[in-house]
Amino acid sequence: MALRLSYSEYEAIRKRIGLPCVPAEPSGVSVEDMDKPARRNKYGNHKVEIDGKKFDSQHEADIYYELMLRVKAGELKSVLRQVPFDLPGGIRYFADFVTITPDRVIEGVYDAKSEATRKDRVYINKKKQMKDCWDIEIKEV
Repeated sequence: MALRLSYSEYEAIRKRIGLPCVPAEPSGVSVEDMDKPARRNKYGNHKVEIDGKKFDSQHEADIYYELMLRVKAGELKSVLRQVPFDLPGGIRYFADFVTITPDRVIEGVYDAKSEATRKDRVYINKKKQMKDCWDIEIKEV
């Protein structure tokens, strides 16, 4: 059970026992929230931020870095992230990366996959639909 005090009651106790000054605005975090452990991701990946861009895993960030090296070398015109593709039945597939050549042609659609996520039934079905509907072969890296 959380102890609830008004701000004036808290100020009186703080002055009496000599606590340091605290911000006037409460943080909004309750004691119950502090006891909860951090939620683990399904596949154990950790979010990563590189150059102000957020990635779902270190593996995905590494792939982006390699593709950007190809852009700097002139092999590719650009790399697009999280590109949506509409599939039958109102399903939408988000490709991790789509690479564009200097001739403005799609060079490849890349998806960062581990061995466990390659076996995911939903992903397998979306991969088949991408081939059937868009004639695009997803490159798993």
